[in-house]
Amino acid sequence: MPRPKLHSDVEILQKAKVVLLREGPVDFTLSDVAKAVGMSRAALIQRFQDKATIHRRIMEEMTEEVRAFFAASHAERDLQSLWTFLKDMIEGMDAEVGSEAYLLLFWGDIIDPHLRALALERNELVREAIEQRLPLRPHDPRRTSGMIQSVLQGGSMRWMVSREGDLSAFMRAE
Repeated sequence: MPRPKLHSDVEILQKAKVVLLREGPVDFTLSDVAKAVGMSRAALIQRFQDKATIHRRIMEEMTEEVRAFFAASHAERDLQSLWTFLKDMIEGMDAEVGSEAYLLLFWGDIIDPHLRALALERNELVREAIEQRLPLRPHDPRRTSGMIQSVLQGGSMRWMVSREGDLSAFMRAE
């Protein structure tokens, strides 16, 4: 008879996400995750096989969180709704860990086809959420939403270099 699981997959992945963001995708280890969870490395391997699997599962969970957030959000097609949404999204950009980890995750998104597909989905979800809040006129909402998303992404990259204040303050000023 199998032993009962002391830790759910959700709990393990939440703690693994903290380790992944703190250490980065290259430097995080199964031993780090096992220690954070309070289980043996062998038990972690038995559940998830390897760190690449844990990384993918974390990114799948993050993508699901983005899907659920946008599915539950209400969108009015006006500039005030758009501005409120953008401010809320910018406030959410302040991470409990350094943004360098997100940059390293981005690199993983580029080189791993599965992670790239998830990143593309998250980008499209954000772009669609912006588009749904834009007035239908005077500009094409699809093109305008892409431009706004590009400004947000470019601004966050600029902040990573400049480090002027915290990220959300920098982005609001931009």
